[in-house]
Amino acid sequence: MLDAFAQRGARYVTLTHNGHNALADAAIHRPSLGDTPQKHGGLSALGREAVQRMNRLGLLVDVSHASKQTMLQAVAASATPIVASHSCVRTLCDHPRNLDDEQLDALGASGGLIQITAMPAFLKPKPEEGRRSAGVADLVDHIDYVVRRLGPAYVGISSDFDGGGALEDWQDATQGANITAELLRRGYDRSEIAAFWGENFLRLLQKAEQVAEQSEIAAHAAD
Repeated sequence: MLDAFAQRGARYVTLTHNGHNALADAAIHRPSLGDTPQKHGGLSALGREAVQRMNRLGLLVDVSHASKQTMLQAVAASATPIVASHSCVRTLCDHPRNLDDEQLDALGASGGLIQITAMPAFLKPKPEEGRRSAGVADLVDHIDYVVRRLGPAYVGISSDFDGGGALEDWQDATQGANITAELLRRGYDRSEIAAFWGENFLRLLQKAEQVAEQSEIAAHAAD
């Protein structure tokens, strides 16, 4: 199936969604599906095979929705940098879908990327009273944190509009300029902002293609 996805143009695959699957444990298990808190202790044997196959196909490994053990094991198993396509910083908001400092450091060591997502529940703790809300400034707080810890090459931006993401001042694509304005206000330059908006992700896609090409060359040499 991974081969078929790659042939159709897929370039990254998320290991799991909410709930464990045959490949990996999820950050949020689903008792309604019969889940216990852990199923495999991270990646399953099939999951490790899938990561290796994704490397050979040029498919990035996406660890958003993965448990901490799954994420760390994926970093160790993958020959390409990994991406958390829509996650936030756990130090700033203690949510199981977010990455803690150990995970961020592992991601940075792999040359990977975390894309901060416009999901209020991932950006700000729920207040004791009232409705949780978040804005562009909260999202950029998470970008600031990753930049301070890892550098600007390791962070990007994710809307997740089709998954429930939206902020008070970033409801749709027409308000994307609000993100750029906040980044400029905090002193980021144009090259850093371009990196956040997509160049960092393009770098990972290019790296995945390079690893796949090297793997193909090595396979032909072995033949």
